[in-house]
Amino acid sequence: MLKSLKPNLLLILFAALLLRISAEERLVGLKSLSFAVGVREIGMGEVGTASAEGPFSFYFNPALSAWNKKISLGLAYSDWWLDTYRTALFFLHPTKLLNLGLGLIFFDYGKIELRRDRPAEAIGEYSPKDITLYFNLARSLSSKLTLGTSFRFFSERFYTQATSQWGLDLGFNYQGKNWQIGFSYLNWGDVLRLKMEKFYLPAEFRLGVSFFWLINNFSFRPAFDYTYSPYEGVGRVHLGGEVNFKEGLSLRLGYGRNAPAFGIGVKRGIFSFDYGCTIKKELPNPSHHFALRLTTSY
Repeated sequence: MLKSLKPNLLLILFAALLLRISAEERLVGLKSLSFAVGVREIGMGEVGTASAEGPFSFYFNPALSAWNKKISLGLAYSDWWLDTYRTALFFLHPTKLLNLGLGLIFFDYGKIELRRDRPAEAIGEYSPKDITLYFNLARSLSSKLTLGTSFRFFSERFYTQATSQWGLDLGFNYQGKNWQIGFSYLNWGDVLRLKMEKFYLPAEFRLGVSFFWLINNFSFRPAFDYTYSPYEGVGRVHLGGEVNFKEGLSLRLGYGRNAPAFGIGVKRGIFSFDYGCTIKKELPNPSHHFALRLTTSY
């Protein structure tokens, strides 16, 4: 019976879930969760709900990891302005029953001056940090349909205060002849409390479509994502594409979060190296993202 489910029925079920969530604006914490992890996808404008690949795929859609048939490990590093950086380690292992994934994200906001009263002189420094853990489960229900979920643990430390919470991601992906469609709901969880303040996780709905065309010695994969943050009432469009050459070279270009992006990938044997860059006009410098991936036969 599950194999007979059609993607339009699943879209209706997820739309019903969306309607149950209030669009009223709320105070949102752990904003670091809103920054994409996959460097390949960052170079494509942060599209990935139907097009992400490799160990970082279940960040965008927990169902995508079900397509992977090889053990893979990915290490990523992102460098932003003002000493802000992020390190991520993701691992994916396929089995006959389920595909299993593990992920760790460490986000450091850099050093912030501590002041009792402004504009008094600083009396010290502190560095806020976020940590996120993933445990992903995904399964193919047919040759075209996959479902997945990721159990999450969030932790944030801000000066002497700390808060933590459990969460959940849900998603599905449907694959056609040369196209895919995906839907995911990310960062679903209870409220966070820091002192007297109450925060909500940055919940996000993602709907994505990608295409694949093979032309002579290269392949072309354009993709489109629409994301909606119900607690902030903000919707975003992400556009991107990737050209892959047989020599193992990939060129990427995209636009998302009101910022252009580009990237490059090089694959040699079991190793892949990715670089992505985003350019935000409100920041003095571009952000740089690097990833090293290792893929072995299963």
